[in-house]
Amino acid sequence: MDSIKGLFTHILTAGSMAIEGQRNMCFSERDYKEDGSVVTDVDKKLEVFLSEKIAALYPASNILAEETSHIFDADKPFTFVIDPIDGTDVFSQDMAGWSISVGLLDKRLKPIAGFVYAPRLELLFFADIACPATFNGADISMPSTSDLVAPGLNLMVPSRVHQQVDLGRFPGKVRSIGSAALHLCFPLIYHGVFGAVESRGTRIWDIAGSHAINRSLGFDLEYLNNHPINYSAMTDGSPAGDIILAGSPERIKTLRDMLSEIVL
Repeated sequence: MDSIKGLFTHILTAGSMAIEGQRNMCFSERDYKEDGSVVTDVDKKLEVFLSEKIAALYPASNILAEETSHIFDADKPFTFVIDPIDGTDVFSQDMAGWSISVGLLDKRLKPIAGFVYAPRLELLFFADIACPATFNGADISMPSTSDLVAPGLNLMVPSRVHQQVDLGRFPGKVRSIGSAALHLCFPLIYHGVFGAVESRGTRIWDIAGSHAINRSLGFDLEYLNNHPINYSAMTDGSPAGDIILAGSPERIKTLRDMLSEIVL
């Protein structure tokens, strides 16, 4: 596979479908999965749409998606990972902090390409195979913020991360808008965002697209316990093995030294 640019138009179409679906839905139309997370008919509709387009363009690849069970074949050279609506809770409440995330993993399950698209916020991140990521069609000029954490900086976090990790030593502010994929991309474009944290409940579709975008620019995602992300343990939908940190290697080290896991 030389490129995933063939998906570009379909990602934009999915964004339009999502905006239309959000406009027409009522708060009461949302449902809950067994793990307590929110799901809507829009999630399911977009997942079918994107899965069919990917299967038609790249028939030799695996497809892993949040709302539908798929058989994972380790012998296939590539794996697409789809989150049709990342941040479904805020989506169902008519807020804007959600995104569509599609990631591509190679045979070793390394993130190599992906899209993170937030149509309501007009944010589109894209990393193609072996190419640095772009933001809204332009090269990303990395923020010049120092790797030294300061009171004026921000940390992007999920809304319930305080139940899993002690953030008390981070001198800045913690913020959450709903989409894990967006949280993980914000340090790449905003000078005021030092890094991001995601919880142990994070799934492969929450992070694969944004991980590829980070890796293409020299940033990364790692576990708090100093181990790399193990996607092979997540292909069946299992959650991440630990708290996830995102940022430059220096910032990840700073966060690891500063944050501590809460043991209940």
